[in-house]
Amino acid sequence: MKKNDTLKKVILVFVSILAVFSLGFPLMIGDKKQGEVELNEKVDLSFDVSEDSKVILLYFGYVGCKTICEPSLREISKVYDTLLEADKKIVKFYFINIAKNGTISKQFAQFFNKDFIGLDLEKKEISKLMSDFRAYSSDSLSGDGEISHTGYLYLIKQTKTKEFELKRIYYTRPFDPVSISQNIKELQ
Repeated sequence: MKKNDTLKKVILVFVSILAVFSLGFPLMIGDKKQGEVELNEKVDLSFDVSEDSKVILLYFGYVGCKTICEPSLREISKVYDTLLEADKKIVKFYFINIAKNGTISKQFAQFFNKDFIGLDLEKKEISKLMSDFRAYSSDSLSGDGEISHTGYLYLIKQTKTKEFELKRIYYTRPFDPVSISQNIKELQ
């Protein structure tokens, strides 16, 4: 009886490993990157965007966030640095400060790259934007002033009719500068 139980366990483990491998195998051979969702949804941006901004990168975070925002902004800066100078004129990066009393997001964003735009918006406006972009935030349970939040990067295209389309969400870090740069070029 014990031999049968052992054999059943071995077969179960083998089948489980085979199932996990077969589920992951399409991700390894497919041309879509892991950690990236492709969309084509109209979105509203409640802040001013210049007409020459054809492609927008958007990130929700807060000033002083060391665990998620600072590493993410360094990675996004690498993405931005891979762009040609001509492309940098039409690609804009916006850092939306989700802190309750934010006032220095411009300086914070520009610490990582001089061309980054930091915005301090009204709480209601931030909540609506975050909801529209499937982002979340909540105060840390530890009461240390930290804010738990998504660390997604959003790729948005401004259309010829001055509307905005959410094209991609990058939800896994580290962000892949080559893939994101390619996606930006495809939108131009």
